[in-house]
Amino acid sequence: MSIHDVAGTAAAYLVTRLPANYRRPEVEVVAFGLEVLIGGLLQLAVFVATARYLGLLPEMTAALVTMATYRLLSGGPHCSAYYRCLILSALTLNLLAFIGHRLAHFMAGILPAGFLLVYGVSLLIARRLAPRDTEAAPIISPVRRARLKTACYLWLLAWLVLVLLGYYRGWSPGVLIASMAALTCQSLSLTPLGFTVVGRVDRFLKRLLPLG
Repeated sequence: MSIHDVAGTAAAYLVTRLPANYRRPEVEVVAFGLEVLIGGLLQLAVFVATARYLGLLPEMTAALVTMATYRLLSGGPHCSAYYRCLILSALTLNLLAFIGHRLAHFMAGILPAGFLLVYGVSLLIARRLAPRDTEAAPIISPVRRARLKTACYLWLLAWLVLVLLGYYRGWSPGVLIASMAALTCQSLSLTPLGFTVVGRVDRFLKRLLPLG
């Protein structure tokens, strides 16, 4: 049974359990909310479990927080099914965590320069492309688009201040590098090349695991 089916069944049960004089919401609306909640919790559980097994939990957490928060504002490509998104996200986050873990010793002394470089490139990409919408979730309002672009600028500035502060306060270099790698990955995903790569991986996973 898929998450969609579980959410639909649970939503129908919950709505019917409400008092008769209560204004009952549409089953479809409740089902959508439950599907998002269940899917998000399952993703988080998979990310944490795999990262703990690999010994990369701090680095993975930094990459996840960085990518997830910036993606909310900047948008980006999507896989065509939940399970393919789960697989691609888990692989990407653990790869970014591994990069942070492995490069911690080599890049510790030059991290500020790396932060500034990634910030500059990400700012240029955001200015030209953010926010990126999709056919499934278009951004129609020019006002909303402008607000999201401004929010991207503010987020990037806040990220730069935070990682520089963390560096000078002695935070783990692996965690900081994982965050920097995650921002680089999310920024590049906004480019046409990023959409192409995600699309090809999505089609490959669809042939490999046609789960729907």
